[in-house]
Amino acid sequence: MDIGKTITRYRLQTGMTIDELAAKSGVAKGTLNKITGGVTANPTISVLAKIAGALGRSVADFVEEGGPALSGEAMALAGDYDGLDGHGRRVLRAVLDEEKRRMARAEAAARPALKVIPLIGNRFAAGRGDPDFGNPWEDYSVPADSAADFAVHINGDSMEPYLPDGSIALGQKRAPRDGEVAALLLDGEFLCKQVCQDMVGNLYLFALNRARKDADMTIWKDAERSLTCFGTILMDRVPLPTDI
Repeated sequence: MDIGKTITRYRLQTGMTIDELAAKSGVAKGTLNKITGGVTANPTISVLAKIAGALGRSVADFVEEGGPALSGEAMALAGDYDGLDGHGRRVLRAVLDEEKRRMARAEAAARPALKVIPLIGNRFAAGRGDPDFGNPWEDYSVPADSAADFAVHINGDSMEPYLPDGSIALGQKRAPRDGEVAALLLDGEFLCKQVCQDMVGNLYLFALNRARKDADMTIWKDAERSLTCFGTILMDRVPLPTDI
């Protein structure tokens, strides 16, 4: 909104001359001419308030639609600020700056504390995931009181609906117990599976989505396979399958 043109429009609507507006508002005619002529594009709030009052308007009538809305109290304070001398303005600015710092400290204190854990860059799934050791992880923030030590991407439907495709699962660096879900690297293949070990040491890996039991795997005790366990996924315990 062009403030100068707006003042002129409101003045003409009242039938007031520029001299009459100057007399009624207490704003010098020269100042009015500069504002209405576009020389002074942004007059002070105190000057604008005087002009608005003389025209029977509020300062809000001169604020661009969609711009920041100012309360009456804020506009009054702005007018008071314009009436201060240099020392007064510096004092008020110092108080405002300190109050903004206080509010920022309070806001920071109210935010929950976080800690950073590694989010492993590879995707763990029933299918094959090729290692990417050039970018193996990224930082991932969790609440400071979380038991998680790491996080992994989940890819595919083998762990639905407990670990949905595209989700991020949190894990803890400890060996899984029977029935828990583990993040594993088997012969270069990243897997997220429910685990169970029998009395002789054979390891069974199960898909939680039993419609994908084709993704179940058995690691025989004497099999020469490379197996690394990243840890245990933090989630509610799911009963071991009975359809094996």
